[in-house]
Amino acid sequence: MHWLLILAILSSSTNLKNGGDTNSMNRMAENALRKQLGGSGAVKNVRVVVSPDSGRGNFRSFNVTLDGFSADRLTDLADDSTGQNSSSDNSPYDDDLGYDLGLTKSSTRLSGANNIDLSDILGDILGSRNSNLSNAGRIGSLRLRATNFSYGGARYDSMDAQLGEIRFDWLKALRGDFDVKSIQPGTLSLQLRGDQAAKLLAPRLPSIQNLSVKFQNGRAVFGGRAGWNTLKVPFEAGARLSVQRNQVRADDIRLSVSRLRLPSFVMNELTRGVNPLYDFDPKQRWPLAVNLNTANTNSSAVNTANTLQMRGGVQWIGFNRDKRNDERTSSTRNEARNESRRPSILDEVLGR
Repeated sequence: MHWLLILAILSSSTNLKNGGDTNSMNRMAENALRKQLGGSGAVKNVRVVVSPDSGRGNFRSFNVTLDGFSADRLTDLADDSTGQNSSSDNSPYDDDLGYDLGLTKSSTRLSGANNIDLSDILGDILGSRNSNLSNAGRIGSLRLRATNFSYGGARYDSMDAQLGEIRFDWLKALRGDFDVKSIQPGTLSLQLRGDQAAKLLAPRLPSIQNLSVKFQNGRAVFGGRAGWNTLKVPFEAGARLSVQRNQVRADDIRLSVSRLRLPSFVMNELTRGVNPLYDFDPKQRWPLAVNLNTANTNSSAVNTANTLQMRGGVQWIGFNRDKRNDERTSSTRNEARNESRRPSILDEVLGR
C-alpha cells in the first residue's frame, strides 16, 4: 500500500497550477487526493502542505497527512502506473496544458497500430523551449503520515514514510500514466495490531478456528483451536520475531497445548502458514523495495500495545526489476520454508 499512496500523491500534484498562492495549491492537492480516496465521505482527514518550486510540475516538498480511509480504493492507480489503463476517460487531465498544446481531452491519444501520443511528441519538441511544457516532474522530498487506514482486509494503525527526490514524467502523469523515473532512498515504518495480523493469517490456516495473534516482548504468540472434526484442541504457539529483506518472520516456533496432542497436519499447516508473518511485496510487483531493519513490540505505550512495529529503508527498483534478484529472493523464501518444515523443534516439544 506504500506504493499506492505515493501514486495518489503524485496524482494530486498534476491538479496543481504553479504560480498560484500556496494555500490554494494546498487545497487543490487535498481535494484531488480526497477524490482519489473515494470522496469526502470515504476519508476522515486529508492535509497537504505543498512547497512549490519554479516551473510547472516542480515542487520542493510535499507534506501529507491522511487519516481514516481505505487504500484499496487506489488499486486502479497501480494499473495506470504500468500503462495498462492509460487511455481511461477517468485519467487526470490538465485543461490549461491541453489548451496550450492545442489539444482536447479526447485528442491526447491517437488510436492506431502505432498508438501515437501527440502530447509526448509536442512535449519533446516544445519542452526545451518552454519550461511550462517540459515533461520533467519533480518533488524534492516527500513526507507521508497515514493513520487508521485499511488495505487488503486488515486495518493499520499508522504508516510513516520519508522519501528523497522523486522524478517523473509530468505530461504522462497528466493523463494518469505515472512513469516514475527515479526515487531517492528513504525510510518507512508501519504498525499493525495483533487482531489485524490474525485477519491476514487466517486464510492460510484453514484448520485453525478462532485464530488469535498477540505481539509482546519481541515475540509473536499464536492461539486458537485445531484438530479433527468436532474435536478441537486449544493451543498456543510462541515465536521469535526476525526480519529478512521485506519480510517479518516467526522463528523458533514452540508450542504449548493441552494434554491432547495436535494432529501432525495441523502442526505442518501452522509452521508453514505463519511465515512470512508479514510481507511488503508478496507478489513481487511493486517498484519500491522495503529493506526491513527491525520488527519489534517493545513499546510500553498504551496505544501501541499488542502492535507489530516494522521499520526499514525504501529503495526504488523500478517495474523492470532484475529477475535474478527475484530468483534469489524466491530461493531464500524456499529455503526458509524448508527450514520451517524441519521437525526437530516440534519433535522435541511434542515428544515425537
